[in-house]
Amino acid sequence: MRKLLIPISYLPSCQQALEFGARLSISSGASLTVLHVAPVVKNAPLGHKLSGEKLAEWGVEPAYFQLLRQAEAKLNALGLFPHDTQGRPRAKHALKVLHKGLYEVHLIGSQGQAVRLRVSEGRPVPEILREADDPTYDLIITGTRGHRGLRRFLLGSVAQEVAYGAPCSVLVAKGLRTDQPVLVGATGRLTSLEAVRQAGELAAALGTRITVLAIAPSAEERKEAEDHAETALGVLAEMGLGADVAIREGEPAEVMLQEAGQEHILVLGRLERSRVKRYFLGDISLRTLERSSGSVLITTYPRPLGEEPTPVGPILT
Repeated sequence: MRKLLIPISYLPSCQQALEFGARLSISSGASLTVLHVAPVVKNAPLGHKLSGEKLAEWGVEPAYFQLLRQAEAKLNALGLFPHDTQGRPRAKHALKVLHKGLYEVHLIGSQGQAVRLRVSEGRPVPEILREADDPTYDLIITGTRGHRGLRRFLLGSVAQEVAYGAPCSVLVAKGLRTDQPVLVGATGRLTSLEAVRQAGELAAALGTRITVLAIAPSAEERKEAEDHAETALGVLAEMGLGADVAIREGEPAEVMLQEAGQEHILVLGRLERSRVKRYFLGDISLRTLERSSGSVLITTYPRPLGEEPTPVGPILT
């Protein structure tokens, strides 16, 4: 892992995402960005009437900056930061304006990695996806309100829209814990093999167990499912990892949801369809995410450095 993005708000699941991201950053050395998107208030830009000196000193702050201070305190308590001679987290720079509507504190992590605390103005989904355009981001870890079905449709879901539009892998936190085992589906597709690799990387960083789940829609297809599981085990063996294996029969989405429950982090590969087809036809991984009662990681291929940012597709509002 190179770089993690954690959008935060006042949702309890965002605190789970923050703790999880800190653990991954400590174990893997990945850089970490914590982003809060504040709503634009007409005629009152972020930081309005606060002097630059007060902002730099983290003195009098609006609630948006207080949320970042709380995030910094939590990351510090989790052991992410080394300290200076005065016992404070080491920093490259205090709070400063990067450009209009974007503020940042840049701290140094326990392995020398960059830890950035950012607040920006705008609508959450476009701002999160704009930040994620940086090709060094491997993973977004986001909280969710946990609404499903009609309630999710009526209220909207930032997590669902981010998972739909993100150019990198997305982990949606629903009761997320750092000691959870990982369950990954094996289908034989290349996207599934990448999901297995990222599941192994995640489990290795957390020190938890992996289960490879292969599903046969019917008894006649069981041998094919066993072959898929064997291929997945080979990917993990190359990483120096072992795994449990579960072969089940039934409708794939239903079986995955039942096996994962709330106890596992379910890992799925996202189908590589065009954005237009994905918008109209959907994706089994995204549909599974919507129905899941537990945390789901939807994986995509890591982007090579220097790649042009992926254009953001239609945003559901």
